[in-house]
Amino acid sequence: MTRTNPSAASKHTEKRPRLGLALGAGAARGMAHLGVLRELEKAGLAPDVVAGTSIGALVGGMYAAGKLDRLTEVALGLDWKQIARYFVEISFPRSGLIEGNKLTALLAEIVGEVELTELPLPFRAVTTNLMTGEEVVISDGDLVEAIRASIAVPGIFTPARRGDDLLVDGGLVNPVPVSVCRTMGAERIIAVDLNYGRVKDTRAKNSTVKEKSALASQRPNFDAGQIFEWLERNTKQFDIELPNPLKAWMERHALPNVFDVLGNTLGIIESQIAATRLQVDKPDLLIQPNVGDIRFMDFVHAGEMIEEGRRAAREALK
Repeated sequence: MTRTNPSAASKHTEKRPRLGLALGAGAARGMAHLGVLRELEKAGLAPDVVAGTSIGALVGGMYAAGKLDRLTEVALGLDWKQIARYFVEISFPRSGLIEGNKLTALLAEIVGEVELTELPLPFRAVTTNLMTGEEVVISDGDLVEAIRASIAVPGIFTPARRGDDLLVDGGLVNPVPVSVCRTMGAERIIAVDLNYGRVKDTRAKNSTVKEKSALASQRPNFDAGQIFEWLERNTKQFDIELPNPLKAWMERHALPNVFDVLGNTLGIIESQIAATRLQVDKPDLLIQPNVGDIRFMDFVHAGEMIEEGRRAAREALK
């Protein structure tokens, strides 16, 4: 006769706690989410619900729709020219630099037309009501439209209209949406915060800038010469040529572009809000990839960020 081990039997019959995944805001730094998700899959930690803010909504929405492989393929194929094509639109919007039509077309090409209520994995996108400052959690409607609202960085993207509301980036109110996962019924929550590694990050105050990021010394920023060459090629019809001395001077005295100024401003706000909220509403596991030094549009470093996401997840899972 086979003896049954009561403790072993209870393990088989015990119901696993409902797992939630909160993916934080962080613009290009969000490519680290892709690596985190791969490591969670490898560890057998499949979430039951997902909530995302800003780039976290983009990655989370694609993941919930089963399009993570395709999104990763697109991310790894990006160079600065493609980034300019998706993000630089020649238009004169009244409330933002970019209408976002090209980016939403790319997302629609990846995922197609799908409603949030049709997703195989429950998903929520976090946004902010521009007029009232209230948090707005999108739980229905078109997936791409929900993502577009969540990533609408004020000043860069024009606000998204949903009914009578004007919606912008959810990072203004809830950068790492742990609370949203709880309202979705999650009993255990894994959160991914992308703010670790910022130059003034108090969590790394005893480290030098070089020590804080092993990737930093290997990571070139956008090359000013390439941008000038692109401008010249696209302004030849106006017979405009930028003199070499001007190019050299601009490269030596380069200032942050408008995307970096606005993006970093939001990043400062997000990091402060995230630090406060994560102290009050703590997740069961917090993953913090060291990508805080990545600039707003540095998607060209997706491969490095994916690997850093995997490393941070492995370390947290220990």
